[in-house]
Amino acid sequence: MERYFSKLIVEVTDQKYVNEDTFCNNTAIISFINVKNEIVDQISLGFIDCIEIYKKIDAGEKLNLANHYISDFSLTEYRRTRKLAIDTKIVLNNFNAENAIFDCSDNNIDSIDFSYSSFVGTTTNFKNCIFVKAKNLNFEFCTFEGDVFFDYALFNFMDVSYSNSAFESKILSFKNAIFKTGIKRFENMEYHCEEISFLNTEFGEGDVIFSNSEFGNANVWFKVARFGKGRIDFNKVHFGKGELSFEKAEFGDGNVNFRSSTFDYGNVEFTRCIFGEGDISFIAANFDKGDVSFAGTEFGTGKLSFKQANFGGDKLDFHYAHFGIGDVIFERTNFEQGNVDFRAVDFGVGRITFNRAYFGKGEVVFEASELKSGRITFRKTMFDSGIFNFEMADFKNAELVIDDVNFGQGKVSFRQSKFGLLSLESSQMNNYFDLRVEECGKLDLSNTIVKDIIDIDASDFKSNIKALDLSGMRLLGRIFIDWRQNNVKQLIHQQKTSNANKASQFRVLKENYNLIGQYDYEDEAYVEFKRCESKSLLEESKRKKLIFRIWGMLRYFFQKLVFDKIGLYATNPIRVLLSMTIAYLLFALIYIILPLITPGSSINSSLFPAGDPRDLNIVQKALYHSAVTALTIGYGDYYPAGYIRMFSGLQGFVGVFLMSYFTVAFVRKILR
Repeated sequence: MERYFSKLIVEVTDQKYVNEDTFCNNTAIISFINVKNEIVDQISLGFIDCIEIYKKIDAGEKLNLANHYISDFSLTEYRRTRKLAIDTKIVLNNFNAENAIFDCSDNNIDSIDFSYSSFVGTTTNFKNCIFVKAKNLNFEFCTFEGDVFFDYALFNFMDVSYSNSAFESKILSFKNAIFKTGIKRFENMEYHCEEISFLNTEFGEGDVIFSNSEFGNANVWFKVARFGKGRIDFNKVHFGKGELSFEKAEFGDGNVNFRSSTFDYGNVEFTRCIFGEGDISFIAANFDKGDVSFAGTEFGTGKLSFKQANFGGDKLDFHYAHFGIGDVIFERTNFEQGNVDFRAVDFGVGRITFNRAYFGKGEVVFEASELKSGRITFRKTMFDSGIFNFEMADFKNAELVIDDVNFGQGKVSFRQSKFGLLSLESSQMNNYFDLRVEECGKLDLSNTIVKDIIDIDASDFKSNIKALDLSGMRLLGRIFIDWRQNNVKQLIHQQKTSNANKASQFRVLKENYNLIGQYDYEDEAYVEFKRCESKSLLEESKRKKLIFRIWGMLRYFFQKLVFDKIGLYATNPIRVLLSMTIAYLLFALIYIILPLITPGSSINSSLFPAGDPRDLNIVQKALYHSAVTALTIGYGDYYPAGYIRMFSGLQGFVGVFLMSYFTVAFVRKILR
């Protein structure tokens, strides 16, 4: 029977109709007309007047309307003619309308009405039935005793309502049914079935409402169902313990609402579904103990919210799912003990939030996921002992912000991932953290509490971190990061923050490198710590009175020259030796120049009189005197006179200081 047409033309003849067990005195010839006003199909059915049907109802007879054309059927009209109350239950015995057409031709009747009816018998059959020309089809407040079939039924351009009905059958089936424009109401219904099927059902344009319905323990199938542009409402629906499948369903561009729905123990399948432009809400939905799958699902461009939802099963699967440009919200979502799988998910360009969510003991996997732009946020999120895996994720132009999070006891890995920003600010890192990222615009570890190992030291691939922030870190564990390969010095210096803040970061690194035995890196971190600390003190003195500003500047330049330039804060004995050599030559040069420009300044021999050929010349005297003075040997064979006495005393002090400085630096290197 044709199901895609624009209108019907019906001609009732006096010709008898005989078909299997169907016999009628009249035949209805039905022509199906398309939008071009062409006949696309023509069939013959038996014609039965509604008055005859009402008589059969009065007599309690079986209602076999298969292969019939029925016009203006209305139980409201039936009650009016029998003077019954509008909500009087009408018993329909063994109702069979397979291949029937229900039509409205009377202008006074615009509804096909089955309301407040009780379908008794083993089967209620509307297979391949067509409902046409009516403004609405009413099955409200009905009860169905046996199995119910609306397979391949066509609800043509009308509102359809099954609200407040009850199904006591084992099977309720709308397989391959077609609903065209109009509202479809299935709200406040009770299902006591074993199987409910909307397999391959086409719901067309208009709202589809299942709110406040009880599906009992039935297995519910919406596989390959197609929804149009209207609202899809499963608000406060109870799906019971049976399995629920929307696999490959297409939800059109309307809003989809599963708010406060309960899914009990059955598995829930939204695998490879397609959502359109509308918002999707699973707010406060309770998935209880069943596994849930959104694998391969396309979430369109609307906002998706799982706020305060509860997932209690062993597995929540989003792998290979695609999100659009709308926000995705998992705030206060409870993932309990199950594994959460976001592998290879394309998060699109939206904002994804897991704020205050709770992850239990299962694995949380974002491996190879991608976010083209936008941000994923975990703020005040709680983790138990499961693994948190972001390996090979591609967030090169996006941000991952993990703020004030307690990671519990599980391993955390970001190995070979790419981030525009990876922020773990104020988080508590209790276990091993693999931060060997492949690329990161900024790695923010500020104000974190580190109790175990943070590993940033990639050995089998090149790690490109462009900015690093360790300010305020409480380091109770260890950080493995290559000072030179990661260019840590530049990463911290290029931060737009205070020198005091930078000093604290270098101090953390200095202490860390000492703990892990990387003493060369410790020295370099220590030098940068002292330099930033010195600059910070200078900046602080500039905010005080003049005398303190002057003192601060003098102190800064003294430390810069004596502690920094001469020996890199006692971390480089070779540099101290070089400084000693420069000082030795400088004073020797002074000893050469002073006798030439100041009378009475000379280096005299106590062994040889002036002019004795055994006496040293002026250069030899200067070099020799500079050496014995710097090393405080004091042979007494040559002694200074005039201004050279003053410089000799100064050199003696400098020599003692530099030798001590060298001893400290040398012993520091040797002992480690």
